Amino acid sequence: MAYRSAVLGAMLIVMSLLSASSPSGRGEDDPPPARAADVLVSVTESPGFLQTELVGSQRAPFFELRRDGTVFTTVGRGAEPSMLGVYWARLTEKGIEQVRAWIGAVSFNDAHYRERTTWTDQPTTSVYANFDQPVGVSVYGLDTKPGSRSDNGEMRRLAGVIDRLRELPDNEELTEQRRAPYTPAAIDIGFQPAVPRDGDRLPVPIRWPFATPLTQRALGVGGYGRVLCATIEGSEVATVMELMAGQNKYTRPHWTTGAAPGSGQPTSVFVTMNALLRGQSGCSAPASDRAPSDRAVVEPLQKVVLADPATWTGLYPADRFVGASSLELYAAVPILVRELEARDASDTGNSTEFHVPTGSTLSWYDYRFVAAEVDGARYIDLEARYQGSAPDRWKPPTWHARIALGPETVTDLDLR
Repeated sequence: MAYRSAVLGAMLIVMSLLSASSPSGRGEDDPPPARAADVLVSVTESPGFLQTELVGSQRAPFFELRRDGTVFTTVGRGAEPSMLGVYWARLTEKGIEQVRAWIGAVSFNDAHYRERTTWTDQPTTSVYANFDQPVGVSVYGLDTKPGSRSDNGEMRRLAGVIDRLRELPDNEELTEQRRAPYTPAAIDIGFQPAVPRDGDRLPVPIRWPFATPLTQRALGVGGYGRVLCATIEGSEVATVMELMAGQNKYTRPHWTTGAAPGSGQPTSVFVTMNALLRGQSGCSAPASDRAPSDRAVVEPLQKVVLADPATWTGLYPADRFVGASSLELYAAVPILVRELEARDASDTGNSTEFHVPTGSTLSWYDYRFVAAEVDGARYIDLEARYQGSAPDRWKPPTWHARIALGPETVTDLDLR
């Protein structure tokens, strides 16, 4: 375990330096958040570098005000629990003007929020307003809890405004509709391969309720980790919400997809439900502004690249190599993990050869996948390389596997 501690320590140092040197939050290469045209105010909070998000999740705004007075918020504050974690309210004209006055007192100059601090791994708060013209600012390490004690007056002022926005949806004088759970007209369903963690069994899956399988719908990429995703709209939303209401909230939602076994598509997946706010495009909508990526986060493997077949130099021969699809990858990963765990369980521990990587060890490798065609059958080949310095002497620095999608078996596994 010593090598893991050393690598993790190095990662912590690098991340601390990054967070300490980025007081204004969003990086230059990060895409700006998409907003509906009628947004007057939007306040979002992104987690610190070492804080985790559920893969497939999408961050809803902490507070968002639309021109007609509609407010969306993730703060419940005593309201009936929202199944998707989003609430709504509607302000009066007086309420809208009050928000305008509060926001008008806030500085949107990044330089006013550059505060020297020894704290690292802090969230970044982003504020956008468009009453007269669009303005925005991102602040690293803002204390948004009531009674902020920052030495920076602008920081205290902004924190005070955010505190008032938190309370506003319950203000009887300034609201027509007080805070209540939000029922969306559309939902994004992000999904990942269903792989049990730490030897646990998968929960019994909820049956996909629609005739068209999840895997055959218009799919996009979205959410944290940029996972496969489908948008559900109209009457189907009520069906999905009803099924969600009946599941155990303490277990990760596990659903079938409607795909047939051996089809090269996942038959069950972990799902993450994200409410779409009014006017927000779903992940199934074409994203013409962004080039397709060859990278993905696939639990429990984490860093995955869909390799270029023209440059593939794997161990196993084939009639031809072609690009693997994300759905094929989602089908192959559970097959691979089952095989690795079975081989690990049969290992007596007395062997002088490399041990099979399983569990959290899988996340310490970088993966490249490609599809292979042999005698009319389709396979998924992978190459895994250890990240950074060499692992302990029992773990392979590089290993390869071939997975048959039809019979759902691992036909080759080489630890070398």
